Amino acid sequence: MKKYFLKTFGCQMNYSDSEKLESVLESIALEQVERIEESDIVIFNTCSIKQHAEDRVFGYVRNAKKLGKIVGLTGCMVRKTSTQHFEKDEKDSLLKKFERIDFVFRIEDMKSLPELLQEYDENIQRPKISFDELDYLNISPKLKENFRAFVPIMTGCDKFCTYCIVPFARGKERSRPFADIVNECEMHVKNGVKEITLVGQNVNAYFLDDSTRKTLQRQTDFAILLDEIAQIKNLKRLQFTSPHPRHMGQDVIDVMVKNENIARTLHLPVQSGSTKMLQKMGREHNISRFTDFTKNLRKAIPEITITTDIIVGFCDETEEDFQETMKLFNSEKFIMAYISKYSVRKGTIAGDKMKDTISLEEKKRRFELLTEKLKEVLRKENKKEIGKIEEVLVDEVKNGIASGKSHRGRTIRFPIGEKNKRFIGEIISVKIISSESIWSFTGEMM
Repeated sequence: MKKYFLKTFGCQMNYSDSEKLESVLESIALEQVERIEESDIVIFNTCSIKQHAEDRVFGYVRNAKKLGKIVGLTGCMVRKTSTQHFEKDEKDSLLKKFERIDFVFRIEDMKSLPELLQEYDENIQRPKISFDELDYLNISPKLKENFRAFVPIMTGCDKFCTYCIVPFARGKERSRPFADIVNECEMHVKNGVKEITLVGQNVNAYFLDDSTRKTLQRQTDFAILLDEIAQIKNLKRLQFTSPHPRHMGQDVIDVMVKNENIARTLHLPVQSGSTKMLQKMGREHNISRFTDFTKNLRKAIPEITITTDIIVGFCDETEEDFQETMKLFNSEKFIMAYISKYSVRKGTIAGDKMKDTISLEEKKRRFELLTEKLKEVLRKENKKEIGKIEEVLVDEVKNGIASGKSHRGRTIRFPIGEKNKRFIGEIISVKIISSESIWSFTGEMM
């Protein structure tokens, strides 16, 4: 039996895609292994959000080829499906500039993978099921964890933020049929899944295309879908990522209030605290819109926690612009922020048409100041959590210590005993007794 190694880079959408890819590979009787050295075929599901991400992939490719492996690429770095056997002008540009790669395929074309692999081994079996008529989003995934599932509801992006390559890598926004999404979620819950996360490049830009339903504005369509899935019996926790602030409205808040199984944590990327910078980034929202939404959200759900994404040192960001972001951290009290130093990305509007005016040293300074501000806020906020009882979905037990996320997105660790791995995938009531670090808590079972 041929063996394959699959490594995934990037966002939760990529990880969801990889679970579907594993189903395709196992349908042709390939066995997954955990180490490149043990494999015959190596596939990298790539991220192209930053140039550094692509450079990392090429490093892995070089190592795999040194070991004599057949190497393929998919994901956001790939523009079209092709192999070395195609005519030169039909090849993906990756094959033209990096001949160590044997084949590439767009993630949307994963159903063509069995045919591609047969070019390298004629003994590769035909799939046990037919993928020909399937939209790749409807391929049943091989779940990494039997209690948790990531369900794609849309793909692509129409926003064209000036720093972002995703619209060029993933194409235009495309939503799955309403019924297909609900059916997949129901299937997962029937099979024991407790937590579902809806994923998409702009997950709340979901647009109904079910002909039996009235087509409404996009933000309303997402609220309809969210409410429908939350009604599934025995679904304990429902999350979604990543939404765009432009599409977040009162209807989403109302659905969250109505359904207590929707997680009381929200990842809402703001990118900057300066409206001027948001306009330069092409974000299609301003700070007032962002803060008005979070104010209404916290009024309706006081226990909600919010996380975000931030870029520091974007083109022409002044000290005043940066200080606006610092002020936003004081007022919003994010429990986590994924802070990035802006780097030029060729192929984006900013990379091709704007000047990178902020020095690397200044970007590092702003990164460090903002990180320290986040820690300062968390030190104060974490004290308020002591004594609270949280529902924790256990995803790991190691050396007698269980850990997992609470309904409010907090990481909590607590003693559970050496031989209690049966608690993995269970929801346990835990009382927080201390802040283990800035990023996590210790607790005790109730």
